[in-house]
Amino acid sequence: MQKLVGPLLERLTTFVFPVLLIGLAAVALLTHSGRFENNAGRQLELRVWEDSSPSGTSSAQLASAMLNAVSPSKLLETHLSARPFWIALSVYSDAPVIDFPSRHAMSLSCWDAESGVVLGTGNRSSTDGRMAISRAGFSLDLEGLATHSLLCKASFRGPAKISAEGWTHESLERSQFAHYRSGIMIESAIGILAVFMLLTAIVNRSRLYLTFVGWLLLNMRMAGISAGTDFEFFGYQIPADYLIAIRQFTVCSYFAITIVLFNLLFSKELRKFAFQQPLNILQVSALAALVLGPLLPFEVMLVGVWLGTAIGVAVIFCYLILILVGNHSRVAGWYVASMAVTLGASLNEVVAAALDQRALLVGLNSVSAAIASALLASAAVAEHMRTHRLQTLKAQQLLEAAYQDSPIGLFSVGDGVLISKMNPAFESLMRAELQSSHIRLSDFFDSVTVERIAALHLEKAGGTLELQTSVESEDGLTRRWFAIRASTVDGSIIECSLQDITERVSATERLEYLASHDPLTGCLNLRGLGLKAGAAQQRPVALAYFDLDRFKLINDLYGHTAGDLVLKQVAERMQRVLQPGDLLARIGGDEFVVVFYQGYMAECEIKCNTITTLIGSAPFQMESQSFALDVSAGLVGTEQFKNSELKDIVSAADTLCRMAKKRPHQRMVVMQSGDRFFQQHQDELDLINCLERGETPEGLFLVMQPEVSLSRPFDSLNFEMLVRLRKADGLIVPAGTIIEAAEAHGKTAIIDRWVVNTAIRWLEAHTHELRNTHFVGVNLSGGSLNDEQFTEELFALFKQHPVALEKICIEITETVAITDMRNMQRFIDRVRSMGGKVALDDFGAGYSSFGYLKGLSVDSLKLDGSLVRDAVRSQAGQAIIVSIAGLVRSLGMKSVGEFAEDLPTIKVLYEAGIDYAQGYGISKPVEGDQILAARSGADFVEDPEILAFLKQLQSQEEPSMRLFSDSAFSSIQ
Repeated sequence: MQKLVGPLLERLTTFVFPVLLIGLAAVALLTHSGRFENNAGRQLELRVWEDSSPSGTSSAQLASAMLNAVSPSKLLETHLSARPFWIALSVYSDAPVIDFPSRHAMSLSCWDAESGVVLGTGNRSSTDGRMAISRAGFSLDLEGLATHSLLCKASFRGPAKISAEGWTHESLERSQFAHYRSGIMIESAIGILAVFMLLTAIVNRSRLYLTFVGWLLLNMRMAGISAGTDFEFFGYQIPADYLIAIRQFTVCSYFAITIVLFNLLFSKELRKFAFQQPLNILQVSALAALVLGPLLPFEVMLVGVWLGTAIGVAVIFCYLILILVGNHSRVAGWYVASMAVTLGASLNEVVAAALDQRALLVGLNSVSAAIASALLASAAVAEHMRTHRLQTLKAQQLLEAAYQDSPIGLFSVGDGVLISKMNPAFESLMRAELQSSHIRLSDFFDSVTVERIAALHLEKAGGTLELQTSVESEDGLTRRWFAIRASTVDGSIIECSLQDITERVSATERLEYLASHDPLTGCLNLRGLGLKAGAAQQRPVALAYFDLDRFKLINDLYGHTAGDLVLKQVAERMQRVLQPGDLLARIGGDEFVVVFYQGYMAECEIKCNTITTLIGSAPFQMESQSFALDVSAGLVGTEQFKNSELKDIVSAADTLCRMAKKRPHQRMVVMQSGDRFFQQHQDELDLINCLERGETPEGLFLVMQPEVSLSRPFDSLNFEMLVRLRKADGLIVPAGTIIEAAEAHGKTAIIDRWVVNTAIRWLEAHTHELRNTHFVGVNLSGGSLNDEQFTEELFALFKQHPVALEKICIEITETVAITDMRNMQRFIDRVRSMGGKVALDDFGAGYSSFGYLKGLSVDSLKLDGSLVRDAVRSQAGQAIIVSIAGLVRSLGMKSVGEFAEDLPTIKVLYEAGIDYAQGYGISKPVEGDQILAARSGADFVEDPEILAFLKQLQSQEEPSMRLFSDSAFSSIQ
């Protein structure tokens, strides 16, 4: 049965329906042909004068005088003028009824030209006297009057043609009846098509068909305008006040919807063309017609639409021809025929008017063309429907084939939870076979999966569900994972797909593990720690940060393999101390974090001490090698952090750990004074945030700490520049906090760049006040010296400021200098070649090897405070600085002793042969104004015993050491 019905329907829609539409179009043309032509009145000659006065109220006498000078004609165009027109014509006794047929006439008044008596007046709302509305225009009945000539005044809106015809009563009645039938025919013929297409659009829920319904209705109104029957709409009179507005809206809407219909009807074909610009212009013009057209004056709008129509028709025809040639599209053929009929009718009327004929082709007029065009356009839409149906059938066949051949399991759930259909792939995946109509979802999936899929039956508006489920193997040893996607349109049938994602789930679990764990030790990483802590039901008690000391030496001396084994053993020892629920994470190369969830703060401190003891007491073994390690730790209680994020707590513990590293006899620092620590930590966080944005912190300023000569204390004013930060509340952030924050995040160049620029500006501004200044210390961090961009900026700055450079001495810490001695020597040579000086800072805090001093041609060496303190406490310490002083002097350098806190220390430095002393015994850091007010470093000494000793040194006739005669020396912390 299906094999017979399918081809029959295809033949009906392919041949019968289009042929039937063609027959209807032909019948419409034949039955309507000659309707107007066979009922024509007698064409009268007119003399027409346009009243161009500003108010358009010229008198009848003036109009008559002007008309006498006008040549008579039978037809005149108004050229869209809205001014009044005066008309003079002669009357014949054999045609007593004068008809003015223009559908664009809005008002008409007529007088007896000889007596001046008003014969009748009328407009689209009412008529008076012998004036009546006739067909599309007005008529004047002169039966029984001895009138030989008329004078009329008329107004028009639109492309009107002024003419007059003489009729007998009988012939005019027949013509009026034919005109009435034309209106009925337009509305009935096109209206039936519109109703049919509306039902089709509703059934198919098609935007194209609904648009075509709108096009048919507007085409009906356009045909009514052309035929002069648009004064009524399905028998209802349209108020005269709204007539022009409705015509304007109709014309604009018809222009726009024609373009929209074309785009919808040939959307697939048009997308294939490379040149889309003409289509875009059409769409813009359609939108402009809808939005701007009703706002413009009627006559201006008409000109715009005519121009747009001419361009639009040309563009549409070009695309249609291309579609016909390229695709042999039947839809395009019907559409071309529809447009050809419309254009043919328009050309027929235009050419006929030019030749002073009523029509060239009998039967081809606006009414018949509108009906035929609508029928042919309907044929185009019908062909589109047929093509769409065939494509749907083909798609269904392809879909069924794809359903059966798909490697993805497909199944349908019908009544309740019954599986009504499945493809071979589903049978293979689930080892099922559709042998009966009672296979249930529960035969394959767990109850939760079944309930979620079955719930889609309640989604009457449609819905989609995606889920994952697992199924145990038959032996119960393994599980397979499946991804299910279920969807329904109305809740009756649920279509589902099934994919085996066992391998993907396993790979995802492995990736998730690697993303949240350290692959070496098996501990959590920072991301995993955050996820675990965020998912925990309770708040942690405390958090500890551990950093292995000198771990880098193991990697450098024995290789990374040894280092990796040590890290594994460290993690194992830490794990022994922790309780279930505590979290251990490795967040850096040799850094670990522990989050405690059990016990109190005191218990957590005991655990941390146990961890440090376990790591530091027993060596780590690898084959024949044994390694000893120490660890630094910081412990914070989380209660004081309230709702802070985990990263803020980790940062606080890291700060404590770094504090522990600076305390050789204290492995762990526990947060004691919460307020003080929080303030310091907040200062550091604010600095870090500012530096991370690449900004220079606000509030930076410089202070100076004098360095006094131990040979001529009152002859020189030398000092070291130190950086500080003043907050908005006036509190001072020390240099240590600033530098640590910058070094920890690799942003030291920002601070150093500000310091060097500020120091240079200050030195140049006060060159004359600093005549006794031989050197000014400015310290540069290792991170800045390893930044090529910063060093190039530095040398460019030195080149621009040679005067300031003469007093500057760049201080480089010992550990930074020996890390890359070759590169550092090039830096030192370049600074000295430009006129500056370089000092080696904190000598004795690092490797303290005399061997590398000969490889670095610095100008001075600055002893670390630890060496100076030891020299005061022991003879061995004093011997060390004596040897250092002798070596430095033999290498042509100068020496400076830091931490000169009291008179004994200063005396030890002097006796050892150190050139300069710096420390609180001389002066604390002071403001720049105090430096400018002094003549020497000794002016800042307040201790009378130290001052007396310095005066004694000054009074020596032959000083044991010469002054530092060169110009550069600087430092900054």
